[in-house]
Amino acid sequence: MAIKSKFTIRERLKNFWVGEKMELKRVLWPDREKVIKLSIALGIMLFFLITLIAFYDFIFSIITSLILGISSG
Repeated sequence: MAIKSKFTIRERLKNFWVGEKMELKRVLWPDREKVIKLSIALGIMLFFLITLIAFYDFIFSIITSLILGISSG
């Protein structure tokens, strides 16, 4: 036996979005300067990690080719 909810799907969705709108008004959004500083920090970190992964990939490909005896040319 199914229990009927006293709210319809439309009412529940409306209540959900009203609650979401209220929560977004409470959020403390960062100012423009902080967003720029964090974006630059993120870009530097991404560059560092991409370089590190590329370096490891290069080293492991050399090690793998030495173990398997594959020459590159």
